[in-house]
Amino acid sequence: MKKSKRLEPVKTIAQTKDTAAAIKVADSIQQREASLDQLEKLKGYRDDYVMQFKSKGQDGIAASRLQDYQAFVQKLDRAIDEQTQAVEGKHTQVAEDQQALQKTNQRKKAVEKLIDKSVKQETVQQHRREQNEADDRPAGNGVGEDVLRWRFN
Repeated sequence: MKKSKRLEPVKTIAQTKDTAAAIKVADSIQQREASLDQLEKLKGYRDDYVMQFKSKGQDGIAASRLQDYQAFVQKLDRAIDEQTQAVEGKHTQVAEDQQALQKTNQRKKAVEKLIDKSVKQETVQQHRREQNEADDRPAGNGVGEDVLRWRFN
């Protein structure tokens, strides 16, 4: 079996891994975008809540209600901090997945290059064999025999 044919399964595996890595990058990006969206919603909700409370608080507010408000804002701030960390983690994950994709892509290209090189070598070898076979065959069509008869006649 030719080397290029033996390498076809390796090429298929490399392509499969490259496709899987590309899908993983796309998923990571999608998760990062969802995390960013969630973070923006949390920030927006906190800002709206603070604005509403300020407008209601202009007329005066009970101490217990103020404590509840402060506790809730602190919870929102913690949630925003946690979500910010999650977003940072997603950024890191995307970068790692992109590096992995780059490596699998390089491996795939290396295998494809090796197969191309093997195909070229096989083609050259095939042409050499055909040329050697043509050179080893006696000249056909009687042309060589006519030349020899002419010289001797």
